[in-house]
Amino acid sequence: MYHPRKENARYDTTEWDELQKKYGNLDSELGSDRYLKDLEEETRAIGDLLQKQEKEEERRWSQRAMDMGDEDDEADEDEQTFMENYRQRRLEEMRAAAKAAKYGEVYDISADSFRQEVTDAATESLFVVVYLYRDGRADCELVNNLLIELAKKYANTKFTRIYYSNAIPNYPEAHLPTILVYHKHDIVKQIITLREFGGYERIAKPDGMKLLSKSLRSVGALQPLEEDEEDEDE
Repeated sequence: MYHPRKENARYDTTEWDELQKKYGNLDSELGSDRYLKDLEEETRAIGDLLQKQEKEEERRWSQRAMDMGDEDDEADEDEQTFMENYRQRRLEEMRAAAKAAKYGEVYDISADSFRQEVTDAATESLFVVVYLYRDGRADCELVNNLLIELAKKYANTKFTRIYYSNAIPNYPEAHLPTILVYHKHDIVKQIITLREFGGYERIAKPDGMKLLSKSLRSVGALQPLEEDEEDEDE
């Protein structure tokens, strides 16, 4: 179950903070407060920079369009055509950037790289899936194989995995396998064990991947494909 950010008079905490506190791994309220402030300042600075660059680029193209236009009745039409071409070019650039950012596999991460690879990486345009596992468990091995296939299929989503005790010291093994979905720098979905899917025997069936992908799509973590729509129609 997803629990939204909790608030009090002194600071806000993320879902991740709450998990760490629950298992005795986060004692300093000030540390959480500093992290959130740093993250907000970084995010705001990046947003301001991108907005400034976008405005400057649009200004340059607008100026170029006016410079190229003739001072006659066709000037407005020429400028409109030029701006439409500019918008199309920007769309193509964004599509190319999205294509270049594809992942396609499950990445192993550590406790030290967690913030960079997961929390900071999970922006408004990117979902990050984190898989907590333990070696030697059939259910964890099954989920691992399913996630590998999903990572290949939904390459615009970042899939990661980390050994459960490295992610959250004292985390109960009974809660495995665990899947956390991050978006906008916070957890938006938790899958604890395989109960949601009817247990190991159920998700081990041929349509097990459909069950898992449907759960992840419920929060937008997977971009819909044509074949997904066909599956839902069946």
